[in-house]
Amino acid sequence: MSVSQDPIQFLTLSEAHAIDGALLSSMEKFMTRITISSMRIITHIAQDLNIHAEEISAIQIVQWIERDSQIRKEQGKDAAFLKWDSPHPELDFEDIRQDQVTPAKLSGHEKFLTRMVISAMQALVAIAKDYSIHLEDLTVEQIITWVERDAKVKRDQGIEAAFLSW
Repeated sequence: MSVSQDPIQFLTLSEAHAIDGALLSSMEKFMTRITISSMRIITHIAQDLNIHAEEISAIQIVQWIERDSQIRKEQGKDAAFLKWDSPHPELDFEDIRQDQVTPAKLSGHEKFLTRMVISAMQALVAIAKDYSIHLEDLTVEQIITWVERDAKVKRDQGIEAAFLSW
């Protein structure tokens, strides 16, 4: 999937409506929104690294978001891919988690985003593998359909919080 929107939309209104209409719990809909938004970031990183999206490692995601953060700090948010900043940087939360994101030169908000993208990567790789395509070729419709199917199977098996396992 080639995302050539400028500025990039991580979730369009029509995509949000499609998710809202899906046969999913509120939490599953929320996780689907995160997954689709993360797919857009991962696809951009893959294009930048000139590799298939499923080949990206967690460390590469961390390093890429660090670079983008540095660009935003040095050149302004319009020069960065992720055009956001904390409205209250002084309220940045303490990061006590120990993982590959911990040592990154990122704000707490950026670390939170990075962890969401890394977590979504696991689901996206599984979805792409199920469709036998590259992650960057996934469509929003395929993601929603896959999540609905996965949620139904897990509900039928009596498993709560179907999509939270990634």
